[in-house]
Amino acid sequence: MEKPQPAYRPELFVNHAEEITLVQQAVRDALVRKSKRTRAITFYGERGSGKTWLARHLSTELPNLPDVQEQANRVEALTLFLAPPRVEVDANATQKCEHCRFFDESAAAQQPPVKIVEEMLRWVCQQWGVAYDEQATAADLIYWLGRDLPRRNNVAYVLIVDSVFEFGKGNERLPLLEDHLLTPVASLDNGLVVMTGRGAPFPWRSVPLRQESLEKVLPPFHAQDVGEQLARSALLADSARAERIHALGGGYPLNTYVLGQADPPEAGLEELVDVLLDFVQSDVQWSVREALEALCVLDCFREREIVIMMTAHRRDTAELSMEAARGVRDLLLDNYLMRWQGDGYVINESVRVAYRSYLRYRAPARFEAMTDRAIQMYRGWAAQYPNAQTHYRRQAEQLEKLLASAGALAPTTVR
Repeated sequence: MEKPQPAYRPELFVNHAEEITLVQQAVRDALVRKSKRTRAITFYGERGSGKTWLARHLSTELPNLPDVQEQANRVEALTLFLAPPRVEVDANATQKCEHCRFFDESAAAQQPPVKIVEEMLRWVCQQWGVAYDEQATAADLIYWLGRDLPRRNNVAYVLIVDSVFEFGKGNERLPLLEDHLLTPVASLDNGLVVMTGRGAPFPWRSVPLRQESLEKVLPPFHAQDVGEQLARSALLADSARAERIHALGGGYPLNTYVLGQADPPEAGLEELVDVLLDFVQSDVQWSVREALEALCVLDCFREREIVIMMTAHRRDTAELSMEAARGVRDLLLDNYLMRWQGDGYVINESVRVAYRSYLRYRAPARFEAMTDRAIQMYRGWAAQYPNAQTHYRRQAEQLEKLLASAGALAPTTVR
């Protein structure tokens, strides 16, 4: 890539006005201590949908609410980034984020989950000036937090937690995070918790997180917003180019940024499919990429589709075993790259659209081979299972349309 992925700067931030307004209203309600109000907000988003930038923007902008300044109110916002991308964080940007903490998974690998969460609780208490003692237990800190902060008038305390579900590690840590930090802050008369994450939602137990909360999915950008993002990032941004990048990358901010640096945009697809996996451990990155290439032409699938499509992708004479297919399934689930939806597994759209575009325009023979194999698979099942014939025929017809449209986005000329 010609440029690294950009560090956050307010002037580069685009869209998400609705989400920001939602948080701002919740802050106002916390300032006046409304009894019935939203105490926790969760924004769900796929890889590259702008969750971390939204968290960072909120941490920067919330203290500057006009009515906060006009009425001598104050917003104290802290941000925990629990699963940052596997890229170096810009040093200057980190220094400017005075009330942010970046969790280091590698440094915490040998620590018990309770110690990790207790350290976060201690940091929050120190940042917010809660009565503090180095020898205090977690129970002491939780008590002092709930005692001290509500006594302070005209102050709202906002805890922003980025990538909360990715922090789960098999759900070992999230119950501890809920009990030690999220619930105590959300339960404050003047507290609010804002979370972002991808992957399966966690079944919170506490009332503030379960019943006094809102959830919202971050949508991809429209073509107009893609153009604005390109322009703010000092990248070529004429309307035709913005529409093309939107078609190739689906309107997801990370996809847009990577493709926007290439000319023509298709030339950036190889880089994009790698960047989308930069958080995956290096020893399994190729296996993850192989699985995504094999399955991205499918809208929905189960283990038996994995068997057939992975076998076709590898061009093996011996069919993949069901045990191996379950291993592929778990690999994608463990990396939050797909989820169960309706009747089967669905690859996250930001990743699926990028991998489909990559195959169509950088590896067309592979795209045709995988799509053909999927059509044969569904046509065969339509003949084999009369009761499900309509469903399988519909799947085959959709893939035939996908294959027929492969040339609809003709490659642009390299300038």
